[in-house]
Amino acid sequence: MPINLPTEEGSHHGSSRLIRHAYGEGEKYVPLVLRAQQLWDELAEISGEAVFERTGVINLGPASSAFLANVAASARAFQLEVEELDAQAVMQRWPEIRLPDDYRAIFEPASGVLRSELAVETWIRLAREAGCAQLFNCPVSAIHHHADGITIDTLDGEYHGKNCWSAPALGHPPASGPPYPAGTQGVRLGTEADGRYSSKNHFPAFTGELPNGDQYYGFPAEDNELKIGKHNGGQPISTPQERVAFGAVASDGSESFPFLRNVLPRHRRLPARRLLYLRQYRR
Repeated sequence: MPINLPTEEGSHHGSSRLIRHAYGEGEKYVPLVLRAQQLWDELAEISGEAVFERTGVINLGPASSAFLANVAASARAFQLEVEELDAQAVMQRWPEIRLPDDYRAIFEPASGVLRSELAVETWIRLAREAGCAQLFNCPVSAIHHHADGITIDTLDGEYHGKNCWSAPALGHPPASGPPYPAGTQGVRLGTEADGRYSSKNHFPAFTGELPNGDQYYGFPAEDNELKIGKHNGGQPISTPQERVAFGAVASDGSESFPFLRNVLPRHRRLPARRLLYLRQYRR
């Protein structure tokens, strides 16, 4: 491993990530997500760490939303437990949420929040306890494939194995495989929220779509802070040098305000925090 983990260079950076089973991006993701959920549950059982919290996820949007239609279709295709609600039913159950009459929701009770950095730390600990050799902060210069497996050239010497998993960070050229990962630099906003927005009060994680198509996601409040981000926001970047300080981009700190103002109005804004979201593609 060339860098310490967890790391701010990866898409896992940040304390939490959503797990959604009924996928609005298309049902082709569902088998992968369900298998991942089984493995997260297994990791939690083996390690004794609460790496997953089953908060439920509520998906909100206009009745005509293609995203919600995909959520419903994937739930039907894989017989997932979901509950479809109109706007009035949502507001009656969760008074903190405000919706116009032409909105609807799909609630996934089995989905929730993954403690992503805790999960990475737990993987590393269990691997170490199982006798796995771990090498950090050691640059990889090449990966060679041959009949007997893999040879990895590093600053510390050569390492051999049957298989190799490569996950290069932004701006770090992979020694073998696709070129540099590219990323989207996004802002997650922290807003003051009392216990009503907490999972202890059964407030769920959420995704939401505004009438203009902008999509948002967020988490139940922790330590009186509710985290929310704009899914289709941020700026494309391909090198670490393109990461800029908060406030350097005009939209920093305001991307999520339309959703908060219209759907979660009972909040008080706090300073926003910048996170990095990565996606990989071939140049």
